[in-house]
Amino acid sequence: MGDIIKKDPFRNLFVLPRWIDDFEENSTQRGLKLHEDDKNIYIEAVVAGVPSDLVDVEIEDGVVTIKAESHEEFKGKVETKSSSYRYYYTCALSGGKWDKANAEVKHGVVTITVPKEETARPRKVKVKTT
Repeated sequence: MGDIIKKDPFRNLFVLPRWIDDFEENSTQRGLKLHEDDKNIYIEAVVAGVPSDLVDVEIEDGVVTIKAESHEEFKGKVETKSSSYRYYYTCALSGGKWDKANAEVKHGVVTITVPKEETARPRKVKVKTT
């Protein structure tokens, strides 16, 4: 005889969309993704449902703070729509030119691009033979 499986009709109401799972890798905060290439450091954060003009990015004393908040009330209805996100990343030792950072929002994700310091970029070192 098979096991009885209970189904919860509200289960999907409390589950984040699958694409948010991509942001768990290489991150200490859900919704935040960090990666780099030879020239830049990238910080990506989910800000779905928040217009780009309501996304604030601050870099101060080695800490990147991303705040995104939107609140909308529908006239004639008792409905409201709210989205709120906050992320913090300590970046003091990562070798970026934080004063040259730029940010853009595209498809519900804010991407901060930080150029690397020349000394932080990988370089090939010639090995001498003796």
